[in-house]
Amino acid sequence: MKINRFEDLKVWQLAHRLSLDVAELVRTFPKNEKYDLASQMWRSARSIPSDISEGFGRYHFNDKLTFYERARSSLGELRNHFNDEALGNGYIDKVVNGGFLKKVDEIGYLLNRMMRNVRKARDLHNMNKKLRQSSSRRLPGLPKLLSEGGTSIQAVNHVSKKTRKTK
Repeated sequence: MKINRFEDLKVWQLAHRLSLDVAELVRTFPKNEKYDLASQMWRSARSIPSDISEGFGRYHFNDKLTFYERARSSLGELRNHFNDEALGNGYIDKVVNGGFLKKVDEIGYLLNRMMRNVRKARDLHNMNKKLRQSSSRRLPGLPKLLSEGGTSIQAVNHVSKKTRKTK
């Protein structure tokens, strides 16, 4: 399947679903957590698909990686909120926590894989760029050829000098 939009990315789809699930979950938290933990969890969950979509829209490899890294950081923040805060304070049980952490792990895996592929594409692009640059340069010590503004006599003399030295 060809990916034309960020909505086509499986990692975005899962992150979006996680964001909706977290929004639904935090509604069950006590009122005193509405502006603290619930808000933090909701904002970190929302930023994951947002950063993935923004990274997808970037043209340069390093820009893409920056936003994917932000998404991964928000994923880590959300993991912390589930483990230490929500579970620790008894707002969710171990089963609910385990279900959410499984989703977090899957998104993290796909996000890391996508980042690895962007890095590989960047490195391949840079390597090809260097090869193109080096192949367009004249080797040091060789005279200019006709195509470079030199004369063919210079090229012949250069070659004949080399063969005399090797004999």
